[in-house]
Amino acid sequence: MIAQVWKCSVCGHETIGLFPPETCPECGEPRSVYTSDDALKIPTDEVDGVIDACCKVTYGLYMISSADGERINGQIGNTLFQVTSVPPRVAIAINRQNYTHELIEKSGVFAASILGRDDHKFVRRFGYRSGRDFDKFKGVETRTARNGCPVLAGAVGYLEGEVVPEMTVSAGTHTIFIADLTGGGILAGGDPMTYAHYHEVRSGEKKKAGLKD
Repeated sequence: MIAQVWKCSVCGHETIGLFPPETCPECGEPRSVYTSDDALKIPTDEVDGVIDACCKVTYGLYMISSADGERINGQIGNTLFQVTSVPPRVAIAINRQNYTHELIEKSGVFAASILGRDDHKFVRRFGYRSGRDFDKFKGVETRTARNGCPVLAGAVGYLEGEVVPEMTVSAGTHTIFIADLTGGGILAGGDPMTYAHYHEVRSGEKKKAGLKD
């Protein structure tokens, strides 16, 4: 997802997200003590409202994968959109610190598995740990796209792309890769998951567990 690293200036706790938490889970200090490489330009009293508004933007959720030789990895992303129809091109935004970014940058290819409404297990598996630490695909049923990237066999569908190097754009913490579509199709079908739906389910799970959202 579009996220960055935030660090508590009091205790050093680090978290990754679109915005820092309301309070530090380690020392209890307010959101205002968190810093990042890119300071917020949003007034402090409007941050909660902006977070709520961002959750209403109609993002999808995708498992973005890439392959460079025998190295493969995948991560969760919520930024994938069509930019032109002739030729058919899409854009994705990937955090520069991510292993998937490294593979896309070197190989110039990626695939996007479109998650279904009930695919929360894949969000947890591909979204919260680095592929440098463990094999995210171990035990997961996949197929291989023509460009060599792994695709979730049970996904709603998938798209595969070849990056257009001269159109790659630096966006600070992220890189925007624009790519020509080279393949894709429907797999399991069904309704795709949206970020709003995922956030609603996640909030419900936290409330049941007695945790703050």
